[in-house]
Amino acid sequence: MTTFQLGQLTVSPEGIGVASGAEPEPVRGEEALFEHVRHDALGRYRPLTGARTLRAGWFASADDRFPVEAAIEVVYPLALTHQRQFADGTLRVVGIDDVLRRQSGRYEDTSSLDAANRRRATQLVCGECVRRPVWDGAACGPRDIPCPEPCSVLVAFCREAALWQHEPPAPVPEDPAVPWAAFDVPGNELRERYLRLPPENL
Repeated sequence: MTTFQLGQLTVSPEGIGVASGAEPEPVRGEEALFEHVRHDALGRYRPLTGARTLRAGWFASADDRFPVEAAIEVVYPLALTHQRQFADGTLRVVGIDDVLRRQSGRYEDTSSLDAANRRRATQLVCGECVRRPVWDGAACGPRDIPCPEPCSVLVAFCREAALWQHEPPAPVPEDPAVPWAAFDVPGNELRERYLRLPPENL
């Protein structure tokens, strides 16, 4: 194995990590790695495993008991499986229309989001993720991580976007203290970026 980049990770035969230019913090073992990547540098929970919010400056060593592939799986679940399936043509891909159509309960409103705003929501949320949305026609190279269908985080954002569709609230300044996926809370960074789109786009 040669050293390569996978999302935010630098992967080598010795292990995986995210560089910062300083001496990396050692992260030892599967449980420690799982806990380390659950929160971003601001201490916020990371509900989207592919979000570009991994903390920098750490390295998790690999060995026979915890190989590199297992370490990658902790950080980016199913990444290697989806790469293999995409390469051999067996990856099951489901588009956003199908995913939103099958929502029920409090997420039933997502199906009312129009096509233009589905595209905008997709561009915003997926633009923050290292996975490539092949379900939306994105190109995917051999070192990219394909995403086979819209995730629950995008669905949750689409629910809020559907509620904003006809009477969008006024945007407010972004507040880094607001959880990353608390899209219903004023100050949430993705909420505010979406609401700052020109009025004719909403």
